[in-house]
Amino acid sequence: MVNRPAAGPRGASPRNSSSSLRRALDLIEVVAEDHGAGGCSLTELAARSGLAKSTVIRLAAPLLDRGYLHVDADTGRYRLGPGAARLGSAYLAGLDLRFTAADMLRRLVAETAETVHLFVPDGIWMVYVDKYEAPRPVQMASRIGSRQPMYSTAGGLAYLSRADEGVVESVLEAGLAVHTPNTPSTPEALRSVLRLARERGYAVDDVYNEPHIRGVAAAVVDAQERPVAAISVAGPDYSLTPDRFHEIGEQVIAAAQEVSARLGA
Repeated sequence: MVNRPAAGPRGASPRNSSSSLRRALDLIEVVAEDHGAGGCSLTELAARSGLAKSTVIRLAAPLLDRGYLHVDADTGRYRLGPGAARLGSAYLAGLDLRFTAADMLRRLVAETAETVHLFVPDGIWMVYVDKYEAPRPVQMASRIGSRQPMYSTAGGLAYLSRADEGVVESVLEAGLAVHTPNTPSTPEALRSVLRLARERGYAVDDVYNEPHIRGVAAAVVDAQERPVAAISVAGPDYSLTPDRFHEIGEQVIAAAQEVSARLGA
C-alpha cells in the first residue's frame, strides 16, 4: 500500500498548493515592480502574470487579508500593503552589511558628489539595499528594495566580474534585453565588458541601463573571496563623465576593499 500525502484544504494536493503559492508570490513581484507607478489594475496584473482575472482575484484574496497587497478603494489598483513593508523592514534590519558599509558609502558621496548605492545579488538581478543621494536638487529614481539586471548596471557588472562562470552563464541564458543603444546585449559584448572590469578592478555602466545615467562600481567579497555585494557611484552623464571613471573607480575600489576587510576578506 502506498502512503499518500494528506490532502490540503478543500482537497488540494500538496503539488497544487505549491503551485498556487508560487503564483501568489508572482503576483506580489509583479505589483512590486510597478509599485512606484501607482500599482496595477486587475487587467494589468492578469496580463503581466499570465493568469485569468478570476485566478488573480482568488490568489490575491489571502494576500489582501494578510496585508501583503492593498487595493485602492478609488482606483481599484493593486499595490503593496503594510505586510510587505514589514517583511522588507525585517529583511533589511537583518542585513549587517548595510551597517558595516554605511560610513564608506557616506564617504564616497562626499568624495564624488554623486549618488552611492549598495547592492546584493538576487538570482540574475541586483537589489538596492542602501542608497545615499548626491547633494543636488534632482535625485535619482532608484529605490531601496527594487532590482536591476546584473548585465546592464555597474553594480551587477562588478559582481559578475568576480562571480563564478556559472553565474555568468545563467545571466546569458536568461537573455540580454536592450535598455539603451549602449547595452551589452550579446554574449561577446558582455564578456568584453567583464574582461575590462577584471583588468581595472571596477566596472562601468556607460549608459547601459538607463538613458543619461552612468555608474562605476566594485564588488564586495567575503572571507572566501566570493562576491557578496557591490558598491556603485552613479550619476547623470553630464556630471559623471568618462574622464572621471578612473578616479571614481579607485575611490569605489578602496571603499569596497574596506568593507570586504570588515567581512573578513
